[in-house]
Order: sequence, then structure tokens, then C-alpha cells
Amino acid sequence: MDRPPGHPGRAPAVGYYPSGHTATAVVAYGAAALLLLPLLRSAAVRRALVVLCALLVLGASYGLVRRGYHWPLDVAASWCLGAMLLIGVSLLAGRAGGRVSRSSRRRSAGTPSPRSGPS
Repeated sequence: MDRPPGHPGRAPAVGYYPSGHTATAVVAYGAAALLLLPLLRSAAVRRALVVLCALLVLGASYGLVRRGYHWPLDVAASWCLGAMLLIGVSLLAGRAGGRVSRSSRRRSAGTPSPRSGPS
């Protein structure tokens, strides 16, 4: 069973799945948030940044569904796709040295490690 076209003013087509515009918004705003979060010290500011990015994505998603360019399921699939991509980016950034462990900070500060002991 084929779905009806996404928007009556457009040429008939099938597909529209998933929404590339929504996926782009999720990845772009999500990656921007991931880049900025380590620079922000206040938890309230970090929360505000995440909420702002989520609202921007929801606004773009709502507009696409409201104007009839995509079905809600198309947009939901793009949210899932974007979330998977952001999780992958976040994991890669964590392994690439984005986070400094306590033990490496201690050794770099000149404090002897538990294995070597005082000299």
C-alpha cells in the first residue's frame, strides 16, 4: 500500500522517508551542542543549551509536518537516525582524548603514580 504524496501542492511522489531536513537539523544542532558543552561551566547554562537545541529541532520538525512535506513517522525516524549519529560522534570524541581521566591528570602534574611510589 503506497502512501499519499507528502504535500498536495507538489508533484506526486512516494517516499519522503526519512526526513533529510530533520536529520540535518538534529545532527547540526546536536554537534554544535556537543562542541560547546565542555566549554560551559554552569549546569544551568548547559541545560539551557540542550533545551535550545531541542526546541530548534522540534520547530523544524513541526514545520515540515505542518506544511505537509513529511509525515510524523518520517520525522520520528530522522530523530532516531540523528540520535544514533550523535551517539557515535560522542563516543568517538570521548575515545579520541576529549576527556581527561583523573589518573592521567595526576601523572601529568608530577605526582607519582601508585605503582611507582615515591622516588
